[in-house]
Order: sequence, then C-alpha cells, then structure tokens
Amino acid sequence: MKNLNYCSLGILLCLFINTSIFAQKTKRHKQLLETLNKTLAENNIPGLCFSIIYENGTSEDYAAGFSDIENKIPLSKTNTLFSGSIGKTYAAALIMQLVDKGTVNLKEKYTSYFPEVVWLHKLPNMKDITVEMLLQHTSGLPRYVLKTEVWKTLHKNPNKIWTYKDRLSFIFGDDPVHEAGKSWSYSDTNYILLGMLIEKVTSNNYYDMVKSKLLNPHELSNTHPSLTRSIPNLATGYSKLPETFYAPRKTVENGEYFINPQLEWTGGGMASTTSDLAKWVKLYYEGSLFSKSTLKHITTPNPNGTNVENKSSYGMGSFIYESKLGQAYGHTGFMPGFNSIFIYYPRKKIAAALQFNCDYASSVLSMNDLIDNLVLITIKE
Repeated sequence: MKNLNYCSLGILLCLFINTSIFAQKTKRHKQLLETLNKTLAENNIPGLCFSIIYENGTSEDYAAGFSDIENKIPLSKTNTLFSGSIGKTYAAALIMQLVDKGTVNLKEKYTSYFPEVVWLHKLPNMKDITVEMLLQHTSGLPRYVLKTEVWKTLHKNPNKIWTYKDRLSFIFGDDPVHEAGKSWSYSDTNYILLGMLIEKVTSNNYYDMVKSKLLNPHELSNTHPSLTRSIPNLATGYSKLPETFYAPRKTVENGEYFINPQLEWTGGGMASTTSDLAKWVKLYYEGSLFSKSTLKHITTPNPNGTNVENKSSYGMGSFIYESKLGQAYGHTGFMPGFNSIFIYYPRKKIAAALQFNCDYASSVLSMNDLIDNLVLITIKE
C-alpha cells in the first residue's frame, strides 16, 4: 500500500512537471509571436520567419505576416526565401574542405591556379591576391554587383545566364578599393573567384558539389540553388530599392522572380526555408563539415575586418558579433525583396535564423538585436 502511494505521488509529480513545462512553453510561444507581429506592424514589414535549434537538437519554427499582402496569403514556415550573401558560407565550406584535403592552399596566390586565364589580370590587385584574402574580403576588389550596368543588363534581359567573365568584366580596369591584404572591404567579387576555384580544382559544377557534399548528406532538402527565376514555394518579396536596380515593388509574381538569380552564384546563390537555414548554421559552426583547425580560420577575426562601431569583425566566410548572449558567429544576406540573418551562439550551442520577405528590414531595424531578443525569449527560464 505504501509503495502504491509512492507510485501515485510520482505520477502526480510527473504530471505537475509536464503541465508546468507545457504552460511555460505556451507562454513563451505566445510572447514570441506577439514580438514578431509587433515587429511587422511597427516597421511596415510584410512577413518574417524565425527558426531556432537548441543544444539538444530540438527545434522551433515560427512564421508571421503575409507572403502576399494583396492576396492575403499568409507567410508559411514552409515558404522558401532567398538568403542572399549567407550563400557565401556554402562556398566557404567547400573551400575549407578542399583546404583540409590539401587541394587548396590559403596562402597561395590565386592566379597560380589559373595560369591560362589571361583576362583575370584585368582585375585590380590580381597578382597579389591570395585565396585567404578572397575569403576574408581583404583583396581590395570592387563589387561588380553594384555597377549600374549590371542591373541595366538584367533589366533588358532578365533571363540572362551569366558566365564568370560576364560578371567580372564590369570591373575590368577599375582601381582597387585598397592595397591587397592591407584593409577590408566586403565584395561579392571575392566569392565569384572562389567559385571559379572550386570548379577548377574539382572539375565539377559548383552546385553539384554543394548538393553532393553539403545538402544531400545533411538532409537539407528545402535548400535550393538559385539557378532559375522559378524557385520551389518561393514567397513573394517586396522591395524599396532605388530606381537603379529596376526592381518592382513585388519582386515575385506568380512564383517567378523578376530576374534570373543565377547572377548571384557563389556570392550568395541559395534559397531555403528558414528551418533549413537554421540547420545549416548549426552544421557550419559546430565542426560537422571540416576540421577544428579549419573552423578556427572561419571564426577568428582578421585584423583588417574589425568594425568597432557595430561590434563586429570578419573571419573567413563569417562575421563575428558581440551579441546579447556573448560572442556569436553568423552572416547576413540581401536579395531584392529579401533580407536574412543567421546566428550561432557558441556559449549556448544555439543556432537561429531570421528571414524577411522584404529588402528594407535591415534599414528600419537591427536584425542582430531582433534575433538576439527572440532567442532570449525562447530560452527564458
């Protein structure tokens, strides 16, 4: 009888604890959704998705607002969004795997891999640029993607398929932003060159390598190469870009993007659900993809990549942030109609991703502060 009473007491205690945990989760869930909806309303943002993965691997996914405002279509957790420059991390991951294999040397001059490509020497600083400088954005190469002629070309031919040379020819003969290796200037051009290197040393298509080495082994089935104007389950994107980009207010109509996103390639070049993006950040920063020494290259600030004002620095294919949860690693991304950020908090071993279906979120709020606050809500005791 006494044992039965103890058993009953244990059952009641378990029920009480489980009920308490459920109530706590429900309260946090409600608070988080309230924060998301308040963010949308106060900043005139159509919609956003947020995903978090905890140390033990459990995850939570949220969506708020609209994918299509005019047609009152809610933004869904299953919607795909362009992740912009976060796509550089897939290219960096492949390069680092090649570094581990000894196929690529970070200190090697880039042109030594391409002795036959004469037109590369039309780019500024090329004889002095190493693979490491490209990863760190210390090469001094200008940003080809900011040239107005690029967007004029896209406006005239939105279906254009771009070659290496097509992209880089826009900065042939330009002056460098700075001397190679002597300062820091973010440039998509660096990662286009890294994409060329991946294809050269592997003799494989870049996106085939992404699929075989990164996406398929880790079941990132909702991550897609941005190769065509039609991306599976793509959310509608909203833009407030200057006229020089020729971007319509709605950058996605009937599931089709207004230009061929293939332009972006290894400068970004990926679209995914926010859930997949959170999975990717956890893989990228927890050493699942390459050696610990290689991961240290990614997360160690280079001396030229420090920005005291916004408390960030740059390693190789990664920003290093001072967050509300201590030092954190991550990257932001932009595409016309979309803004994204992903973050890894090493002290908590938490991965999080936040995506907006508009390109002006980063100009009306701090994406870093918002994602920090959302994570703080979810881990509140």
